[in-house]
Amino acid sequence: MNEKEKYIGLLLQLEFAENSHRDMLILAAKHQADADRAARQARAFEHRAVRLQRQLEAAEDSL
Repeated sequence: MNEKEKYIGLLLQLEFAENSHRDMLILAAKHQADADRAARQARAFEHRAVRLQRQLEAAEDSL
């Protein structure tokens, strides 16, 4: 293998590494967005549970 072939091989490896890094960043951002969405949904359910608990307590008090 001559120097030019080695250089081309290194360029291809570098391009692959850069593309892989970019893909991992994109995937990480997607997972973070999914986690953020799940956290928002969990907070919404928690608020709903608190609201329902208050309604239940109010109903018990009025009995």
